[in-house]
Amino acid sequence: MESSSESIETYKPHGFNTPSPMRKSQRRGSFSSILRRSSIVQTRRSSRDLTGETDEKMIKYLNSISFVNKNLDISNDDTSSYMSETASDIDIGDYDPNDWFLEDDENGGEDEEPLFTILEKKGLEDQIKDMANVLSDQIDLSAGNAILLLQYFKWDSDRVLSGDYFEDPERVCKNAGIILSNEQITKYPMNSVCIVCFENQSSDDSFYSLSCGHGPYCKGCWKGYLHQEMQTCGGEIIHSKCIYPLCNGKLTYENWKDLASDRDYSRYWYFICKDFVGNNKNLEFCPNPSCGNAIRYSGVGRPSDVVECHCGTRFCFSCGSEKHNPVSCAQLMEWKSKNSNDQESLKLIKSTCKPCFHCGMPTERIMGCNHIICRKEQGGCGGEWCWMCRGDWKTHGQHTGGFYSCNKYEVSEGKKADESAAIVKQESDRFLHYFTRYFNHDMLMKHAIKMRDEEMEDKMNQFRELANLNPDFLQEAIELLIECRRILKYTYVFGFYLSDNVAGKTFFEYQQANAEGITEELSESVYINVALINAEDMKNRVRVTKKYINNLVKSIEEGLGLDESLGLSSSTSGVPQE
Repeated sequence: MESSSESIETYKPHGFNTPSPMRKSQRRGSFSSILRRSSIVQTRRSSRDLTGETDEKMIKYLNSISFVNKNLDISNDDTSSYMSETASDIDIGDYDPNDWFLEDDENGGEDEEPLFTILEKKGLEDQIKDMANVLSDQIDLSAGNAILLLQYFKWDSDRVLSGDYFEDPERVCKNAGIILSNEQITKYPMNSVCIVCFENQSSDDSFYSLSCGHGPYCKGCWKGYLHQEMQTCGGEIIHSKCIYPLCNGKLTYENWKDLASDRDYSRYWYFICKDFVGNNKNLEFCPNPSCGNAIRYSGVGRPSDVVECHCGTRFCFSCGSEKHNPVSCAQLMEWKSKNSNDQESLKLIKSTCKPCFHCGMPTERIMGCNHIICRKEQGGCGGEWCWMCRGDWKTHGQHTGGFYSCNKYEVSEGKKADESAAIVKQESDRFLHYFTRYFNHDMLMKHAIKMRDEEMEDKMNQFRELANLNPDFLQEAIELLIECRRILKYTYVFGFYLSDNVAGKTFFEYQQANAEGITEELSESVYINVALINAEDMKNRVRVTKKYINNLVKSIEEGLGLDESLGLSSSTSGVPQE
């Protein structure tokens, strides 16, 4: 029997990215079993080994095949040779999928490594320090300077040892901010004065200097300097330099430990770990700023699974943002880009303002005639021009229509500019429509999160005392409200990139409006006075809301009954996140 050379195309549901193949046991399974592998704590069963007792079953199976001579006398000693001779003649298509050797072992076998594992903050720090210590022994640098060197080479120790560093160590160290010139100054003469605060220090231990020798600087000024740097620099704090303005030498983690407060030192390591994780494609940093953990993926590629950290934060492993279904990572990245730059603001200015004919100062007319004066007190030039045709007012008068009309407008460049501005304003108004609703749901979600963290426990205790009932449904309701706000927030991002000409958009907006309505009803139930809570009504409302919001996401991920592109632009179309 000849095996087919054609590949079998497996059905892949819309909105789902099958993980890259790793082990056979990971590739085998139903769609639901593949989804279960996304869990961090999910373990998998291993296949049974073909040894011992199982060999006899294999022999019985082979004896049942027509081409096997049933009169052969096969002993246990000849099992391995017999199987090796016959295995090449048997096609996998002859086997029944329900046969014993394709079944998973329910009771035995070792658990396989999960695809996702959580690396605690302390474990990350220890891993970085171990990596630095190994490199330090190889290139004769301190562990702190080794970390600076690893940062310079994007945490690729192989690049350091492959020759880039050894070709010119002094040049590389200088570029990395490593100070090699002088020994660190530990003592200063008596009565030395700090050149920052100009105060005498009581002891020599009050001063601190880096290997560059700049100073004297007292430890109090160093501590204040590093705290201010932490407040203003954010992630760039890992590149903090000597307090001397013209020095390019960087501080090591040993310097931070000696000088900074415990809180600032801990925060410094947070950004060190974040930089390390950011340069490792198999790691993703938890977006919770107070966490510091990372998620490691043991597979191939970079999946779009939603993972959950020990701190409770759920986020997309592919882009590192919060869970953002039904929006794809590409759509979210473009949306964030639109919100972070000034292009939309410039479009709004261009669509509502016109430039002065003389100096180009953008001018907005609230009311009045066409005679515009560019006011000097507001930064203008004092020139006069026509609002309609945008020309010099000196060429205007009664013969051109006076103050309230301009017969030059129809043939002027101003008309073409106004037509272009009208299109830009329409686009700007459309963006503002979606952004306003996105922003409102984001604020309401944060308000619900604050209530959950600060007020819900007290409210549950009050309900338990008043009604003598289990108040767990209140916690479920606030969690569902947060989830609804998050989903509704991203449906407006999805709607923005969904073309107005797509037939399914009307149906999408109808579902979106209904989802907003039932979410507002759920919100009223959550924020109601505890004495007015009806447990059965709220449980029923939670059940209905959960079902509807899940159906909304499902309909979007299945394409609203349309083609896969959904009318999205090619730059933002993609598989929605699971």
